[in-house]
Amino acid sequence: MKIVSIRAYPLYASFERLFGGADRVPPSMLAPASHFRLIPRSGQHSTVVEIRSDSGLVGIGEAFGLPHSQLTASLIEGVIAPALLGQTLTKPDKLLADLYTFFVALGHTRGPAIEAISGVDIAMWDLLAKQAALPLFEHLGGSLAPVPTYVSPVPYLASASESAEQARAFVQQGFKGLKLKIGRGLATDLEHIGAVREAIGSQTQLMLDANCAYAVDDAIALAKELRPFSISWLEEPIRPDSPDELAQVRRRSPVPIACGENEFMLSSFEALARAGAVDILQPNITRAGGVSGMLEIDRICVRYGIALSPHGVGSGIGVAAAVHTVRAAKAFSVYEANLLPNALRSELPLDPMALVDGQFVPSRRPGHGCDLNWDLLATYDIRSGATFTGAA
Repeated sequence: MKIVSIRAYPLYASFERLFGGADRVPPSMLAPASHFRLIPRSGQHSTVVEIRSDSGLVGIGEAFGLPHSQLTASLIEGVIAPALLGQTLTKPDKLLADLYTFFVALGHTRGPAIEAISGVDIAMWDLLAKQAALPLFEHLGGSLAPVPTYVSPVPYLASASESAEQARAFVQQGFKGLKLKIGRGLATDLEHIGAVREAIGSQTQLMLDANCAYAVDDAIALAKELRPFSISWLEEPIRPDSPDELAQVRRRSPVPIACGENEFMLSSFEALARAGAVDILQPNITRAGGVSGMLEIDRICVRYGIALSPHGVGSGIGVAAAVHTVRAAKAFSVYEANLLPNALRSELPLDPMALVDGQFVPSRRPGHGCDLNWDLLATYDIRSGATFTGAA
Protein backbone atom coordinates (compact mmCIF):
# COMPACT_ATOMS: atom_id res chain seq x y z
CA MET A 1 0.00 0.00 0.00
CA LYS A 2 1.54 3.27 -1.17
CA ILE A 3 0.81 6.85 -0.13
CA VAL A 4 -0.60 8.82 -3.04
CA SER A 5 -1.69 12.04 -1.33
CA ILE A 6 -1.44 13.89 1.99
CA ARG A 7 -3.61 16.90 2.76
CA ALA A 8 -3.96 19.08 5.84
CA TYR A 9 -7.01 21.12 6.85
CA PRO A 10 -6.43 23.96 9.34
CA LEU A 11 -9.64 24.32 11.33
CA TYR A 12 -10.94 27.04 13.63
CA ALA A 13 -14.27 26.95 15.47
CA SER A 14 -14.78 30.37 17.04
CA PHE A 15 -16.59 30.86 20.33
CA GLU A 16 -18.31 33.85 18.71
CA ARG A 17 -19.94 31.48 16.22
CA LEU A 18 -20.75 28.96 18.94
CA PHE A 19 -22.44 31.44 21.29
CA GLY A 20 -24.02 33.66 18.64
CA GLY A 21 -21.88 36.75 19.17
CA ALA A 22 -18.67 37.89 20.79
CA ASP A 23 -20.57 39.63 23.60
CA ARG A 24 -22.23 36.33 24.55
CA VAL A 25 -19.04 34.34 25.13
CA PRO A 26 -18.65 33.58 28.87
CA PRO A 27 -15.47 35.04 30.43
CA SER A 28 -14.53 31.54 31.62
CA MET A 29 -14.24 30.46 27.96
CA LEU A 30 -11.86 33.30 27.10
CA ALA A 31 -9.56 32.58 30.04
CA PRO A 32 -10.24 29.03 31.27
CA ALA A 33 -6.73 28.63 32.69
CA SER A 34 -3.67 30.61 33.77
CA HIS A 35 -1.90 30.66 30.40
CA PHE A 36 -4.83 32.40 28.66
CA ARG A 37 -4.87 35.48 30.89
CA LEU A 38 -2.55 37.45 28.57
CA ILE A 39 -3.84 36.11 25.23
CA PRO A 40 -7.55 35.24 25.52
CA ARG A 41 -8.75 32.07 23.89
CA SER A 42 -11.18 32.84 21.06
CA GLY A 43 -12.08 29.35 19.84
CA GLN A 44 -11.01 25.77 19.19
CA HIS A 45 -8.25 24.81 16.76
CA SER A 46 -7.26 21.58 15.04
CA THR A 47 -5.40 20.44 11.94
CA VAL A 48 -7.01 17.45 10.25
CA VAL A 49 -4.69 15.19 8.24
CA GLU A 50 -5.94 13.07 5.33
CA ILE A 51 -3.73 10.37 3.77
CA ARG A 52 -4.92 8.52 0.66
CA SER A 53 -3.44 5.25 -0.50
CA ASP A 54 -3.27 3.54 -3.88
CA SER A 55 -5.73 0.97 -2.54
CA GLY A 56 -8.40 3.66 -2.22
CA LEU A 57 -8.39 3.63 1.59
CA VAL A 58 -8.14 6.92 3.50
CA GLY A 59 -6.56 7.49 6.90
CA ILE A 60 -7.50 10.45 9.09
CA GLY A 61 -5.31 12.06 11.74
CA GLU A 62 -5.16 15.17 13.87
CA ALA A 63 -2.32 17.54 14.72
CA PHE A 64 -2.70 19.82 17.73
CA GLY A 65 -3.94 23.22 16.56
CA LEU A 66 -3.18 25.81 19.24
CA PRO A 67 -2.28 28.61 18.90
CA HIS A 68 -2.95 28.59 15.13
CA SER A 69 -3.77 25.50 13.08
CA GLN A 70 -2.19 26.77 9.88
CA LEU A 71 1.26 26.35 11.45
CA THR A 72 0.98 22.56 11.40
CA ALA A 73 -0.96 22.50 8.14
CA SER A 74 1.77 24.33 6.26
CA LEU A 75 4.48 22.00 7.58
CA ILE A 76 2.46 18.91 6.65
CA GLU A 77 1.75 20.00 3.09
CA GLY A 78 4.98 21.89 2.45
CA VAL A 79 7.57 19.64 4.10
CA ILE A 80 6.21 16.27 5.22
CA ALA A 81 3.98 15.37 2.28
CA PRO A 82 6.66 15.75 -0.43
CA ALA A 83 8.95 13.44 1.58
CA LEU A 84 6.32 10.70 1.93
CA LEU A 85 4.47 10.65 -1.38
CA GLY A 86 5.03 7.34 -3.18
CA GLN A 87 6.38 5.63 -0.07
CA THR A 88 5.12 2.18 0.90
CA LEU A 89 3.30 2.38 4.22
CA THR A 90 4.67 -0.12 6.74
CA LYS A 91 5.51 0.95 10.30
CA PRO A 92 4.71 4.66 10.79
CA ASP A 93 7.54 5.31 13.27
CA LYS A 94 10.10 3.91 10.82
CA LEU A 95 8.66 5.87 7.92
CA LEU A 96 8.71 9.11 9.92
CA ALA A 97 12.16 8.61 11.51
CA ASP A 98 14.04 10.68 8.91
CA LEU A 99 11.56 13.54 9.31
CA TYR A 100 12.11 13.52 13.08
CA THR A 101 15.86 13.69 12.48
CA PHE A 102 15.39 16.53 10.00
CA PHE A 103 13.29 18.65 12.38
CA VAL A 104 15.50 17.95 15.40
CA ALA A 105 18.61 18.92 13.44
CA LEU A 106 16.96 22.27 12.73
CA GLY A 107 16.09 22.76 16.40
CA HIS A 108 12.37 22.05 16.04
CA THR A 109 12.02 19.72 19.03
CA ARG A 110 8.89 21.37 20.43
CA GLY A 111 5.74 22.70 18.85
CA PRO A 112 4.26 22.61 15.34
CA ALA A 113 6.85 20.38 13.63
CA ILE A 114 6.41 17.49 16.08
CA GLU A 115 2.65 18.09 16.20
CA ALA A 116 2.58 17.81 12.40
CA ILE A 117 4.38 14.47 12.57
CA SER A 118 1.95 13.35 15.26
CA GLY A 119 -1.06 14.03 13.05
CA VAL A 120 0.50 12.16 10.14
CA ASP A 121 1.33 9.20 12.41
CA ILE A 122 -2.30 8.96 13.58
CA ALA A 123 -3.55 9.01 9.99
CA MET A 124 -1.08 6.27 9.04
CA TRP A 125 -2.22 4.01 11.88
CA ASP A 126 -5.86 4.64 10.95
CA LEU A 127 -5.01 3.62 7.38
CA LEU A 128 -3.12 0.48 8.46
CA ALA A 129 -5.96 -0.65 10.72
CA LYS A 130 -8.46 -0.09 7.92
CA GLN A 131 -6.29 -2.14 5.57
CA ALA A 132 -6.33 -4.94 8.15
CA ALA A 133 -10.13 -4.50 8.54
CA LEU A 134 -9.64 -4.17 12.30
CA PRO A 135 -10.49 -1.53 14.89
CA LEU A 136 -7.30 0.28 15.85
CA PHE A 137 -7.20 -1.08 19.41
CA GLU A 138 -7.24 -4.64 18.07
CA HIS A 139 -4.67 -3.88 15.37
CA LEU A 140 -2.40 -2.61 18.15
CA GLY A 141 -2.86 -5.79 20.18
CA GLY A 142 -5.36 -4.39 22.68
CA SER A 143 -8.79 -5.57 23.75
CA LEU A 144 -12.25 -4.04 23.75
CA ALA A 145 -13.23 -2.55 27.10
CA PRO A 146 -14.52 0.77 28.46
CA VAL A 147 -11.92 3.49 29.06
CA PRO A 148 -12.39 5.22 32.45
CA THR A 149 -12.30 9.01 32.47
CA TYR A 150 -12.32 12.04 34.69
CA VAL A 151 -14.01 15.23 33.52
CA SER A 152 -12.35 18.60 32.93
CA PRO A 153 -12.35 21.43 33.50
CA VAL A 154 -13.89 23.41 36.25
CA PRO A 155 -12.34 26.54 34.67
CA TYR A 156 -11.51 29.92 36.13
CA LEU A 157 -14.85 31.01 37.57
CA ALA A 158 -15.39 34.26 39.41
CA SER A 159 -16.30 32.82 42.80
CA ALA A 160 -15.65 29.67 44.78
CA SER A 161 -19.39 29.05 44.93
CA GLU A 162 -19.54 29.00 41.12
CA SER A 163 -16.67 26.49 41.02
CA ALA A 164 -18.49 24.35 43.56
CA GLU A 165 -21.70 24.50 41.52
CA GLN A 166 -19.93 23.41 38.32
CA ALA A 167 -18.16 20.59 40.13
CA ARG A 168 -21.41 19.40 41.68
CA ALA A 169 -23.04 19.35 38.24
CA PHE A 170 -20.27 17.08 36.90
CA VAL A 171 -20.79 14.64 39.77
CA GLN A 172 -24.52 14.61 39.06
CA GLN A 173 -23.68 13.60 35.48
CA GLY A 174 -22.01 10.46 36.81
CA PHE A 175 -18.31 11.38 36.75
CA LYS A 176 -16.17 9.82 39.47
CA GLY A 177 -13.36 12.38 39.11
CA LEU A 178 -12.94 15.98 37.96
CA LYS A 179 -10.23 18.57 37.40
CA LEU A 180 -10.16 22.10 38.77
CA LYS A 181 -8.09 24.82 37.13
CA ILE A 182 -5.94 26.72 39.62
CA GLY A 183 -3.05 29.21 39.44
CA ARG A 184 -4.53 32.45 40.77
CA GLY A 185 -2.44 32.67 43.92
CA LEU A 186 -2.37 30.52 47.03
CA ALA A 187 -5.29 32.11 48.88
CA THR A 188 -7.64 32.13 45.89
CA ASP A 189 -6.67 28.59 44.88
CA LEU A 190 -7.29 27.20 48.36
CA GLU A 191 -10.65 28.93 48.56
CA HIS A 192 -11.81 27.28 45.32
CA ILE A 193 -10.25 23.91 46.18
CA GLY A 194 -11.98 23.83 49.56
CA ALA A 195 -15.35 24.78 48.09
CA VAL A 196 -15.11 22.16 45.35
CA ARG A 197 -14.03 19.39 47.72
CA GLU A 198 -16.93 20.19 50.05
CA ALA A 199 -19.36 20.21 47.12
CA ILE A 200 -18.35 16.85 45.65
CA GLY A 201 -17.73 14.90 48.85
CA SER A 202 -14.90 12.57 49.72
CA GLN A 203 -15.65 9.80 47.21
CA THR A 204 -15.03 11.83 44.02
CA GLN A 205 -11.47 12.22 42.80
CA LEU A 206 -10.23 15.80 42.59
CA MET A 207 -7.33 16.73 40.30
CA LEU A 208 -5.73 20.20 40.18
CA ASP A 209 -4.17 21.82 37.09
CA ALA A 210 -2.02 24.92 37.56
CA ASN A 211 -1.03 25.20 33.88
CA CYS A 212 2.53 26.23 34.80
CA ALA A 213 1.38 29.21 36.88
CA TYR A 214 3.95 28.98 39.69
CA ALA A 215 7.65 29.21 40.43
CA VAL A 216 9.25 26.35 42.37
CA ASP A 217 8.95 27.86 45.87
CA ASP A 218 5.33 28.91 45.35
CA ALA A 219 4.45 25.48 43.93
CA ILE A 220 5.95 23.80 47.00
CA ALA A 221 4.07 26.17 49.31
CA LEU A 222 0.82 25.31 47.51
CA ALA A 223 1.48 21.57 47.54
CA LYS A 224 2.07 21.60 51.31
CA GLU A 225 -1.42 23.06 51.83
CA LEU A 226 -3.15 20.32 49.83
CA ARG A 227 -2.94 17.41 52.27
CA PRO A 228 -6.42 17.97 53.83
CA PHE A 229 -8.19 17.94 50.47
CA SER A 230 -7.41 14.40 49.25
CA ILE A 231 -5.99 15.52 45.89
CA SER A 232 -5.35 12.84 43.26
CA TRP A 233 -2.64 14.90 41.55
CA LEU A 234 -1.22 18.39 41.11
CA GLU A 235 -0.68 18.98 37.40
CA GLU A 236 1.97 21.23 35.85
CA PRO A 237 2.64 23.35 38.94
CA ILE A 238 5.65 24.90 37.15
CA ARG A 239 6.94 25.22 33.59
CA PRO A 240 7.38 21.82 31.94
CA ASP A 241 10.91 22.33 30.61
CA SER A 242 12.89 21.76 33.82
CA PRO A 243 12.70 18.16 35.10
CA ASP A 244 15.14 18.88 37.94
CA GLU A 245 13.04 21.76 39.27
CA LEU A 246 9.84 19.73 38.97
CA ALA A 247 11.60 16.93 40.87
CA GLN A 248 12.23 19.42 43.69
CA VAL A 249 8.51 20.09 43.86
CA ARG A 250 7.66 16.40 43.80
CA ARG A 251 10.08 15.54 46.61
CA ARG A 252 8.38 18.06 48.91
CA SER A 253 4.79 17.54 47.75
CA PRO A 254 2.38 15.41 49.79
CA VAL A 255 0.30 14.80 46.62
CA PRO A 256 1.31 13.14 43.32
CA ILE A 257 2.71 15.31 40.53
CA ALA A 258 1.49 15.06 36.92
CA CYS A 259 2.98 16.55 33.76
CA GLY A 260 3.35 15.94 30.03
CA GLU A 261 0.70 17.67 27.94
CA ASN A 262 3.29 20.22 26.79
CA GLU A 263 6.03 17.70 26.01
CA PHE A 264 6.81 16.43 22.53
CA MET A 265 9.91 14.27 22.24
CA LEU A 266 10.39 10.83 23.80
CA SER A 267 13.63 12.13 25.29
CA SER A 268 11.68 14.77 27.22
CA PHE A 269 9.33 12.19 28.73
CA GLU A 270 12.31 10.00 29.57
CA ALA A 271 14.01 12.98 31.25
CA LEU A 272 10.96 13.63 33.45
CA ALA A 273 10.86 9.99 34.48
CA ARG A 274 14.61 9.70 35.07
CA ALA A 275 14.67 12.83 37.21
CA GLY A 276 11.96 11.49 39.49
CA ALA A 277 9.83 14.51 38.57
CA VAL A 278 6.44 12.88 38.02
CA ASP A 279 4.03 10.24 39.26
CA ILE A 280 1.81 10.54 36.18
CA LEU A 281 2.74 11.27 32.54
CA GLN A 282 0.11 13.00 30.40
CA PRO A 283 1.03 13.01 26.70
CA ASN A 284 -1.34 14.42 24.13
CA ILE A 285 -1.51 12.00 21.20
CA THR A 286 -1.83 14.87 18.71
CA ARG A 287 1.47 16.47 19.74
CA ALA A 288 3.71 13.79 21.28
CA GLY A 289 4.28 11.51 18.30
CA GLY A 290 0.79 10.20 17.60
CA VAL A 291 -0.06 6.55 18.21
CA SER A 292 3.59 5.52 17.91
CA GLY A 293 4.65 8.13 20.44
CA MET A 294 1.93 7.19 22.92
CA LEU A 295 2.97 3.55 22.86
CA GLU A 296 6.63 4.46 23.41
CA ILE A 297 5.69 6.76 26.31
CA ASP A 298 3.71 3.88 27.78
CA ARG A 299 6.89 1.80 27.71
CA ILE A 300 8.70 4.58 29.58
CA CYS A 301 5.92 4.56 32.18
CA VAL A 302 6.25 0.80 32.62
CA ARG A 303 10.04 1.02 33.07
CA TYR A 304 9.82 3.72 35.73
CA GLY A 305 6.60 2.66 37.47
CA ILE A 306 4.70 5.78 36.36
CA ALA A 307 1.01 5.98 35.47
CA LEU A 308 -0.12 6.99 31.96
CA SER A 309 -3.06 9.42 31.94
CA PRO A 310 -3.25 11.11 28.53
CA HIS A 311 -4.28 14.71 27.96
CA GLY A 312 -7.73 14.81 26.35
CA VAL A 313 -7.85 18.17 24.56
CA GLY A 314 -8.55 18.03 20.83
CA SER A 315 -11.14 17.21 18.19
CA GLY A 316 -13.04 13.95 17.92
CA ILE A 317 -10.16 12.45 15.95
CA GLY A 318 -7.60 12.87 18.72
CA VAL A 319 -10.04 11.55 21.31
CA ALA A 320 -10.85 8.46 19.23
CA ALA A 321 -7.19 7.73 18.48
CA ALA A 322 -6.22 8.08 22.15
CA VAL A 323 -9.08 5.93 23.41
CA HIS A 324 -8.08 3.15 21.02
CA THR A 325 -4.38 3.44 21.81
CA VAL A 326 -4.73 3.28 25.60
CA ARG A 327 -6.52 -0.06 25.22
CA ALA A 328 -3.13 -1.39 24.08
CA ALA A 329 -1.16 0.46 26.81
CA LYS A 330 0.16 -1.29 29.93
CA ALA A 331 0.48 1.69 32.30
CA PHE A 332 -2.82 3.41 31.48
CA SER A 333 -4.87 4.66 34.44
CA VAL A 334 -7.49 7.23 33.38
CA TYR A 335 -8.26 9.48 30.38
CA GLU A 336 -9.28 13.13 30.42
CA ALA A 337 -12.80 13.82 29.12
CA ASN A 338 -12.49 17.51 28.27
CA LEU A 339 -15.93 19.10 28.09
CA LEU A 340 -15.11 22.68 27.13
CA PRO A 341 -17.52 23.39 24.24
CA ASN A 342 -15.83 22.24 21.04
CA ALA A 343 -17.73 21.82 17.78
CA LEU A 344 -14.69 20.04 16.31
CA ARG A 345 -15.23 17.29 18.89
CA SER A 346 -19.02 17.25 19.18
CA GLU A 347 -20.25 18.18 15.68
CA LEU A 348 -17.51 17.43 13.15
CA PRO A 349 -17.55 13.62 13.70
CA LEU A 350 -20.49 11.86 12.07
CA ASP A 351 -20.80 9.69 15.17
CA PRO A 352 -19.20 11.50 18.14
CA MET A 353 -17.80 9.23 20.82
CA ALA A 354 -20.26 9.12 23.69
CA LEU A 355 -19.53 9.00 27.40
CA VAL A 356 -21.45 6.22 29.12
CA ASP A 357 -21.31 6.18 32.93
CA GLY A 358 -18.16 8.29 32.78
CA GLN A 359 -16.39 5.98 30.31
CA PHE A 360 -15.53 5.98 26.62
CA VAL A 361 -15.97 2.81 24.58
CA PRO A 362 -13.83 2.58 21.42
CA SER A 363 -15.60 2.00 18.12
CA ARG A 364 -15.45 -1.48 16.58
CA ARG A 365 -15.30 -0.05 13.06
CA PRO A 366 -11.99 -0.43 11.19
CA GLY A 367 -9.46 2.23 12.16
CA HIS A 368 -10.08 4.65 15.00
CA GLY A 369 -13.70 5.01 13.90
CA CYS A 370 -13.94 8.81 13.74
CA ASP A 371 -15.53 9.53 10.37
CA LEU A 372 -16.03 13.21 9.54
CA ASN A 373 -18.73 15.43 8.13
CA TRP A 374 -16.62 16.87 5.30
CA ASP A 375 -19.20 19.50 4.34
CA LEU A 376 -19.11 20.87 7.86
CA LEU A 377 -15.32 20.64 7.94
CA ALA A 378 -15.15 23.05 5.00
CA THR A 379 -16.99 25.71 7.00
CA TYR A 380 -14.32 25.55 9.72
CA ASP A 381 -11.35 25.54 7.32
CA ILE A 382 -9.42 28.80 7.76
CA ARG A 383 -8.47 28.76 4.10
CA SER A 384 -12.03 28.42 2.80
CA GLY A 385 -14.57 29.64 5.30
CA ALA A 386 -13.67 30.31 8.91
CA THR A 387 -12.25 33.68 9.90
CA PHE A 388 -9.50 33.61 12.53
CA THR A 389 -9.51 36.66 14.83
CA GLY A 390 -5.86 36.40 15.81
CA ALA A 391 -6.20 35.34 19.45
CA ALA A 392 -5.67 31.79 20.59
